[in-house]
Amino acid sequence: MVTNKYPYWRPFPLIFSIMNIVERREGVLLEDDLIRLLENDVGEISERELNRALMKLEVKGLIHVQSIKKNQRVIKRIDRKQKYLQIGED
Repeated sequence: MVTNKYPYWRPFPLIFSIMNIVERREGVLLEDDLIRLLENDVGEISERELNRALMKLEVKGLIHVQSIKKNQRVIKRIDRKQKYLQIGED
């Protein structure tokens, strides 16, 4: 059973922890690995918290989350040179 290391609040935002893990893994990792590493670093997190943090990072253009199977996603860091087109931009 994983206990929450920080029962009241985290000393730093979850998005910083996620980016730190992505950087340590050289920019690419599976969601399952991310969850396991986050639970070791910050304690238990909910699926909602994780999805919210991943969406914030994706909207800011720092990562890209892609589904590779029905229940599996891959998280990739986006380099400053790399750009993704928005819907309707061709």
